[in-house]
Amino acid sequence: MLYSYLENAIQHAGFTLTEFSDQQAYFGCWSLTLKGNEHTYSIVHEGRDGWLIFYRRDVSGTLTELDKKESAWMEDTDKASQCLIWLSDCPPFLVFNDHQL
Repeated sequence: MLYSYLENAIQHAGFTLTEFSDQQAYFGCWSLTLKGNEHTYSIVHEGRDGWLIFYRRDVSGTLTELDKKESAWMEDTDKASQCLIWLSDCPPFLVFNDHQL
């Protein structure tokens, strides 16, 4: 994965990248962790299984899967575009009476 594609998508969506792991030797797998909208998110590309998965990480570190796309057909630009779509559609979560909606 070309890091510059991901970096551009993340910056365009207004998020901050906190960690990037590129495991090209393992079926082209990579992952990134980012912050925005007062939450931490992870995007994981599982190259072996052909999935691009979007997660929200809670304060204890538990990941909640938000969406998954089959990525076997995607080029690097398509993967970066999918990340931008997810991040752009990720509204700040509303808090009402101390409960997340």
